[in-house]
Amino acid sequence: MPESTVRRVCWIYPERASAHQRAYEDRAVWDTLRSLAKNLSLELSLHKPEDVSVDATDPARPKVYLKGERVTPEDTVFVTMLWSLPHQTQDVANQLFLYTVLERLGFYLPMPPRLSYIVADKMATVLHLAGSPIPPMPTVKIGTGRDAMTGHYDPALDALDFPVLVKPANWAMGLGVSVVHNVHDLRGVIGLAGGSETALVAQPYIANPRETRVYVVEGQVRAVLSGWKEGYCGMVNRTIGAKRQWAYAELPERMLSTIAYVAERLPTPYFTVDFISDGEREWLSEVEFDGGAAFGLDEESDRVAAEMVEDRFRAYLAGHAARTAAAS
Repeated sequence: MPESTVRRVCWIYPERASAHQRAYEDRAVWDTLRSLAKNLSLELSLHKPEDVSVDATDPARPKVYLKGERVTPEDTVFVTMLWSLPHQTQDVANQLFLYTVLERLGFYLPMPPRLSYIVADKMATVLHLAGSPIPPMPTVKIGTGRDAMTGHYDPALDALDFPVLVKPANWAMGLGVSVVHNVHDLRGVIGLAGGSETALVAQPYIANPRETRVYVVEGQVRAVLSGWKEGYCGMVNRTIGAKRQWAYAELPERMLSTIAYVAERLPTPYFTVDFISDGEREWLSEVEFDGGAAFGLDEESDRVAAEMVEDRFRAYLAGHAARTAAAS
């Protein structure tokens, strides 16, 4: 297979964060990723959707500019996960249309738009992975807004018993997650969500669940991070006091079969799968195309995480080379 000609990997990342949040994200994520990309002679950069301009006055020979610099499908890979956190809502449409345009322009997108849209919404993920050996978490989706207080969604909730976990349908990082103990609490949460027209999902509440995050590169398990959530927000995360460790034990067959199923249904070079267990039952909780590598635990886990990120970038280069070879 020919070598990839890519020299830069560009995240399309709506930049609406505060100065404090930007500085934190650089320290916690982007500075490390930039350094690891540099090890592979790649330039890694972040760009708002509006940084991309397209000259299609001759549709057969379009020209693409990134902040005024010409880029081509041969030298640039765009990372096109759909970001829809509350401060990025106004950027969602620009992302959707830009990702579709970049795909039409022939860029290799390791997160194809049609799959990125599915993974970004929790209900879409559940439906797309309905046949998984480990089943997706039982989920009900609720629209919010000015008519939501009528309770027209009540029949859809009959299959769930209180308490339930209610969360925004397409946010991340544990933002907005709430435990609802009765219909009155539910009405209150729906009313708050209606202020921003935020759709919600409701799922069974599991007290003190064990979470297993599996990192997958080119369809193969690369690392496993497991621990216990303290409370119900976020993933297993040290910032909320949870305990994490890298686990190297062989995964059970049912979990491996589920990972293979996800890889078939969501073909992309890199993804993470989260599993939740209450000690007796287990569910597929979430899939992410841009799941964090969890740096900062200890020296050994940082080594594993760094190797995994570099493998992720190599997988992007291999995917680009394969796409180029198929097109030639």
